[in-house]
Amino acid sequence: MARSGHRRLPVIGLTFALLVLMHNAATPVFEAPDEVWHYAYTRWIAEGHGLPALDSDESGASQQAAQPPLYYFLAALVSRPFSDTDLADILVHNPGFGYQAPGTSADNKNMLIHGEAERWPWRGSALAVHVTRLTSLGLGLLTILATYGLAVETTRSEAWSLLAAALVAFHPQFVFISSVVSNDAAAAALSTTALWAAARMLRRGASALDIVLAGVIAGLAALSKTSALLVTPMLGATVALATIRDNDARAVRWRSTLATLGAFAAITAMVGGWWYLRNFTQYGTPLGLIRHVDTPWGRPERASLGQLLPELPIVARSFWAAYGWGHVMWPDPVYAGLWLGTAPLLVLAVFRVSQASAKALRHRELAVAPFLPGAERGRLPLAGLWCVAWLLAVVAALLNWMQQVEAPHGRLLFPGLGAWAVLVSLGLREVRGIHVTIARTWRIVLLGTLACLAALAPGARIAATFAAPRLMSVERVTDQHTPLLDVRYAGGARLLSADVSPARVAAGGEVAVHACWTADAPIGIDYTVFIHLIGPDAARPGERHTYPGLGKLPTSAWVPGTAFCDTYVVPVQDWAPAPIRYGVELGLYDALTGNRPVAHIGDGRPFDPPIVSAVAVTPARQLDPQPQHPLSVEFDEAITLVGYDYVDTASAGSTVRIRLHWKATGEPLRDYIAFVHLWEPGDPAPLAQHDSEPRMGWYPTSVWMEGDYIPDEHTLHIPEELPVGTYGLWAGLYRPDDGIRLAAESSGHSLPGDLVPLGSLEIVR
Repeated sequence: MARSGHRRLPVIGLTFALLVLMHNAATPVFEAPDEVWHYAYTRWIAEGHGLPALDSDESGASQQAAQPPLYYFLAALVSRPFSDTDLADILVHNPGFGYQAPGTSADNKNMLIHGEAERWPWRGSALAVHVTRLTSLGLGLLTILATYGLAVETTRSEAWSLLAAALVAFHPQFVFISSVVSNDAAAAALSTTALWAAARMLRRGASALDIVLAGVIAGLAALSKTSALLVTPMLGATVALATIRDNDARAVRWRSTLATLGAFAAITAMVGGWWYLRNFTQYGTPLGLIRHVDTPWGRPERASLGQLLPELPIVARSFWAAYGWGHVMWPDPVYAGLWLGTAPLLVLAVFRVSQASAKALRHRELAVAPFLPGAERGRLPLAGLWCVAWLLAVVAALLNWMQQVEAPHGRLLFPGLGAWAVLVSLGLREVRGIHVTIARTWRIVLLGTLACLAALAPGARIAATFAAPRLMSVERVTDQHTPLLDVRYAGGARLLSADVSPARVAAGGEVAVHACWTADAPIGIDYTVFIHLIGPDAARPGERHTYPGLGKLPTSAWVPGTAFCDTYVVPVQDWAPAPIRYGVELGLYDALTGNRPVAHIGDGRPFDPPIVSAVAVTPARQLDPQPQHPLSVEFDEAITLVGYDYVDTASAGSTVRIRLHWKATGEPLRDYIAFVHLWEPGDPAPLAQHDSEPRMGWYPTSVWMEGDYIPDEHTLHIPEELPVGTYGLWAGLYRPDDGIRLAAESSGHSLPGDLVPLGSLEIVR
């Protein structure tokens, strides 16, 4: 078994290394969780400064200065021969980073602007970072080896042990974390190694060498990450259990156990305790967690478990795959499929381990037998129970941390990744006992899916997300995109075309603005693109601000004579007044000064305001008009007046507001003018009037669609000289080009003059 396993395990390791190298090459510098700070910590040590201080940020490691130093010592050895004196050249911040683009959109997911300094072949700082990442590759390989060893001790089967190792090697998020500068790789490696050592002692007993190795592993784990401190009580309990089991006499058993635990604790403290003692003596806190809590994502008050529920789906997705800074994802069905493929196996394994443990407890065998009685197909080792307990402890530790810090990161579960893989293998073994073909198919599909995701991610998710937009010729853009605008800006920028879709959206939705740009000359300023939805009283219920290229192609990097196209997604706030047809304003400005470059249309006319299109915004929920005075007057062009509101008395010199309630029973083809007149038939002209497109021109009839309800307010200014008396109010619609009124009828009868009587208005003193 061992020889065959040793032949196949390197194949798994080599495949993993290839996947990691692909991720390393595809992931731009510092586009990984906290990598910029992990690297700063590493270089601080590599350059001979010692450990970074917790009470200052001279090292640039930020809150990561509170992390134990093992990973950074190892990374410093790898990184030290390489120079990064040009690091400032690649630390160009993207001001739009952090915009929460919906779905899998490649919209401002990059923290930095990546240019020529990072292109292959790597040199300078780019080379230093990519080489430093190899530290995580080595620790990832150790995690796979430890998982295999743990599985051997737990399953006693080569096939299931190789499966467990492959589950770790092809795990998409673990491959990614192993390709960047991150101490999560060290925590996973040392925790899994510790669990492997525990499984060996549970099965084979604890020799003096085993005790020494356990202490060394526990100490190193404590130096890998604070969360790995859990290793110490786990290994301590293992040492105690193994020692008790190996001694028959009770008195000898307890003396030996105490002595063994003392030795284990002393070795652990010598290897890993100095870091925590240093923190306590210098800063008064052994863990230094205040550096993490005292950040923008630290919680002012400890959250309850109930308050964490909305964050658990993020944990569930990011456990499998969350690239970049954790917001480059696969579509949701991918995650659902992965959990459906593994959760039943995990539950089945936990059930079988719990069942066997309960049986052993009933027979008083748990503390003394190297194996728990299992199913009839074999015996389940005590290490299986240890895997369950360890995985639960890791989950509990993450929940405890999330109560203090907003950290819904699935990678923080990786100290339990080896245990998870072994339990999934055990679950699949149970399925095999029920149906061999189902188990074989399940295994092939599961491993195939993980391997495919890990192989596709460097190109399909990472490179696709961080790549700058594709450059084209100006001629190709003008041939393929409409409507053409040709807006020229002072400084050299030029807008070739702009299109908005959809033309109609409900409040709370979003619109996409597709714009194509070029440069007539090199541009010396990095302008920001702005998109505003402009409505009545300068209301802006939707806006976006971003560098061009969705954060990846600042104007200073534009190549004159080449063009590219962007699609800007603009959320429409749910409070947006509606129905309104908003103007779409698109332009450039200098974020440092707020100044906009002067813009002209190609023929020299000023382009201000830069309204490139319009979008109709409808209410989020269908309006239910309840007019004071219901009507049912039908006009040509599928328009119905369903009622009106007004106050029937007013004084001379005052204003009167009349609200008409329109309903679209189809789609009018033209724009019409709605009017309300204070008028008496036979008079040559209205005494007061208000004529405008509906909603003061902000929702013209040509954008109406069947089912729309349109409240339309008109204001009449009553003449001061108007005598006291009662006057009629009339309404209707007419064509703006020739003034001809639309035909109107009520109850099947045409209305005289196509005028709708609204009642009377009494003028009082």
